[in-house]
Amino acid sequence: MKIGIFIADSNGGYPVPASRGGAVSTLVEHLVKENNEKQMTDLDIITIYDEKAKNLSRQYPNIKFIWMKPWPWLRFLDKLLFECVRVLLKNKKATSYKSLFSLLFCIIQSSGIIKKNSYDKVVLENNIPLAWAVRLSKIKGNYYYHFHNVPRIDAGCRTVFENCTGFLCVSQYVAKQIRSETSSIGAIPESKIKVLYNCIDTKQYCPLKDAEEKNRIRKIYGIGEKDKLIVFVGRLSEEKGIDKVIEAVQLLHREDIKLLIAGGLLPGSSCKDEYQKKLYEMAKNSLESVIFTGYISQDKIQRIYQIADVAVLPSIWEEPAGLTMVEAIACGIPVITTDSGGIPEYMGKHAIVLRRNEILVKNISEKIEQLLKRNELSIEDNINYVIKNYDSATYLERFIECLV
Repeated sequence: MKIGIFIADSNGGYPVPASRGGAVSTLVEHLVKENNEKQMTDLDIITIYDEKAKNLSRQYPNIKFIWMKPWPWLRFLDKLLFECVRVLLKNKKATSYKSLFSLLFCIIQSSGIIKKNSYDKVVLENNIPLAWAVRLSKIKGNYYYHFHNVPRIDAGCRTVFENCTGFLCVSQYVAKQIRSETSSIGAIPESKIKVLYNCIDTKQYCPLKDAEEKNRIRKIYGIGEKDKLIVFVGRLSEEKGIDKVIEAVQLLHREDIKLLIAGGLLPGSSCKDEYQKKLYEMAKNSLESVIFTGYISQDKIQRIYQIADVAVLPSIWEEPAGLTMVEAIACGIPVITTDSGGIPEYMGKHAIVLRRNEILVKNISEKIEQLLKRNELSIEDNINYVIKNYDSATYLERFIECLV
């Protein structure tokens, strides 16, 4: 079976291999890695060009990479549009315009690649406008959409979604949304939907047992051996609820507690939006206890979880899945999160899941205090739960099952 996976977006054009991070790109690379070893299918990855990603792709000789390289002037237009939206309009969703012109280029390139190659299965990763690649190619074979988020538009391609062979959803929550009569792509029949839960590499995300190494890493961030460390990991955007974490820690009035906030607006970018400025302002009164690391690459982020005492990841929006929560649990850290979107599905009874109400900050603060005194969650059970349900070693097999 010959499968072509197409990945492109307007949020920065994250390539595969995931040289610049990105949740979707990282998940696709898990498929690449496993299929390179197991060779369960004939796999093509169609992705935006990135020099570092191309170099990384050489470690996967059994996978064919097809690179889409936007013209330099399109890159320039991308930067110009992003800055106009971010600075002039102060749009909180400016990241959605980070690589819009490059996306249009990739759509046209993808349509030609679909025409040229006889794929048994075409998989479009998440981005709704990519449906135009199918529409322009007039594909006759099987094509699938892999939804990592709930679609908010149909991009003028309603018939593409109506004729789609199948839909892979990262949670029952996403599946329920696209079945709804109010779905932006039209109500999708249940018979066309399969749930494919996300995965992590449990060899990377695991407890750090070397106490000396743990203390060494903590010292890098100014964390003492006796300090209690609370961590947040993720993109610094309002829907992630970082302001709630800061408020909750400040409510504790404890000098031995440090809060480490790991993440940024965009990989490799130092720009800050209004929300980030608000976070830094909130932390002014707690300069020594609130630490911002900026963006940390995907291959090093596990260290943040491994040195923590508690991870607080309180999504405010309807999070489609709960991957950062799974990562933290796999590293042996107790997790406090919220009942948003697909998070309860991923967590089960293996995290503290709070309601998003007017006393959320107070509840986070109290739960932090309780966990620091006595963690009632079983670390060993939590780790085994992640290995059994979300290990990347079985992701390729589950992916292929959804296509047959």
